[in-house]
Amino acid sequence: MRPGLDVTEREIQRAVAAYYGMIETIDDNYRKVLDALQYAGQDLDDWIIVYTSDHGEMLGEHGIWEKFKFFEGSVRVPLIIRWPKGFPGGRIVRENVNLCDLFATLCDLAQIPVPQGLDSRSMAPLLKGQAVCWDNETVSQMGRTNVMIKRDQLKYQYYGPGMPEVLFDLERDPDEKINFIDDPEYAGALERLRVRLGELGHAVPDPAASPQGSTG
Repeated sequence: MRPGLDVTEREIQRAVAAYYGMIETIDDNYRKVLDALQYAGQDLDDWIIVYTSDHGEMLGEHGIWEKFKFFEGSVRVPLIIRWPKGFPGGRIVRENVNLCDLFATLCDLAQIPVPQGLDSRSMAPLLKGQAVCWDNETVSQMGRTNVMIKRDQLKYQYYGPGMPEVLFDLERDPDEKINFIDDPEYAGALERLRVRLGELGHAVPDPAASPQGSTG
């Protein structure tokens, strides 16, 4: 559904039901793969099993029916890694990680040397509950301009010249309804995030020239 398109309640219900149906289908297909492994005589505990997705879906949150904005519903995805023999008991990793980190992680868990120069970090220490100095940042990008930088609980979004910048504090505002971009309390953190944006190869926005505004 396109933004701004008038739709009935029935159409919204059908869209949500269709999305849930797609998720159920994916779950069924995962089950088929696991059943096939067991049918072939494999012990699933010997396998490193990853359940994830490339993106989420806004599904009407914030009035958006697409995935092109960096709200949590769109950019945060399931990431479950099962390997009882490697990290028994299970745990929740609360640090910021990225799908790119799966490459180095799987190399590490499989005891394969991790190639140099990768944009990837091994999550193995986090999965095993080991104390590690983790750079608590994740970055997402769509196209040449749309960029999200999340560091700790702060999530900065840049959508190109002439577009408002957005800064969410997920600890204070988990529903992402308040844009703290003009809040003096966040001035220092915002400056560091803009510097990081420049390090990633993007033009650092001029606050005086960039329109700002609240987000609902």
